[in-house]
Amino acid sequence: MSLLRKFQDLNNFFYDKNYYELICNGYKIGYVHRKIAKNIIVNVKDLFLLDRKIYFKYTDKTKLNRTVSKIARALVKEKISFEPTGEYFSCRKTVDGKEFFKLDRKLLEFLGIRGYGVHLIAYLKNNNSYKLWVPKRNKEKLVEPSKLDNTVAGGVKAGEGIFSALQREAYEEAGLTRHDLKNVKLVGTINYKWKKTPYTLRRDTLYLFDLEVDKSFKPNCLDGEVQEFRLMDWKKVLHLMQNTNLVKNNCNLVFFNFMMRHGLITHENEKDYEEILML
Repeated sequence: MSLLRKFQDLNNFFYDKNYYELICNGYKIGYVHRKIAKNIIVNVKDLFLLDRKIYFKYTDKTKLNRTVSKIARALVKEKISFEPTGEYFSCRKTVDGKEFFKLDRKLLEFLGIRGYGVHLIAYLKNNNSYKLWVPKRNKEKLVEPSKLDNTVAGGVKAGEGIFSALQREAYEEAGLTRHDLKNVKLVGTINYKWKKTPYTLRRDTLYLFDLEVDKSFKPNCLDGEVQEFRLMDWKKVLHLMQNTNLVKNNCNLVFFNFMMRHGLITHENEKDYEEILML
């Protein structure tokens, strides 16, 4: 599959009659497929439907948390392929905004609520040569086992900001301390709307970081999520992105963004370069 097609698949959501908007405290916070909407409206009395919009009845954070817990239980009861992760994210208007409520990471997809992540690429530069530290995910992981990933990548949990999330993930996944991150650069964001299954939607915002390192740098995974790290030439990474499915799909986006910003990828080595930029 071409890079263009991979990126189109990550932005394959279009709002239509199959989806209802989810409204909390006057803000549109998500999109819910009608099959999921039917289930939660029937089983959760703290919600109501009006003009193809699902509203939370309450604005109080404690009551909203209870409502969301009821939604999760309703999905489990109806056996709608919802398996809680036990990892909680915040529902908020922006990543630094006020938290409306907490919800299980998996529930984000069923309610179409935006999730936030941090992705870091550690790289070694020698003149015009770039090498990237690329981890291979543990083969026992439930999500995308054995796929190639960005150096550090993970979600922003409830109560975290992007920098605290980066510090936590960098330490857990690569053994990096705050000192190791002293020269890290926030370089932008990537957004996508991925209709992952017929009834789920991932609306993700990834905060991107670059970290230039020297030859003495060597990441070391502490939480078991990474099988191994490889220092790979950027051309090898691009080849894998273009010709295989070995790279985790949203990480393809992050790698492409890195290569574009550093002047490595152009219309000469990527046939769909301009079309990808227009996405």
